[in-house]
Amino acid sequence: MVNSVEDILMSYKKCTEHIIEILKREEFDSLKDEMEKRQYILNELISKTDQKNKTKKVYEKMHIREIETEVQKLMKNKAMLIKKKLKSISASKNASSAYGNIGSSAKIFSKKI
Repeated sequence: MVNSVEDILMSYKKCTEHIIEILKREEFDSLKDEMEKRQYILNELISKTDQKNKTKKVYEKMHIREIETEVQKLMKNKAMLIKKKLKSISASKNASSAYGNIGSSAKIFSKKI
């Protein structure tokens, strides 16, 4: 089935909007599948190289750039949030490990000389 540029871009827009919803709900498990679906749509759009001017016009008409910008911001914010959480967990783990090792270290000062 051959899709028109408008249909492909509409699918791309809907997929991108769905990604925004997934990011807002923080359901990261389903994000990979949706990103793969979006990439498939992009590949289909790229295959229509003979209609570049039409694609640009429809792209601008549908305001897809604004949606892509929003997705990019959300992804960066979520990535930074996850990195902060991981760093916090790592620091807590290091502190816990350090306190746990205090009792197991060699006690050289407790020996009688």
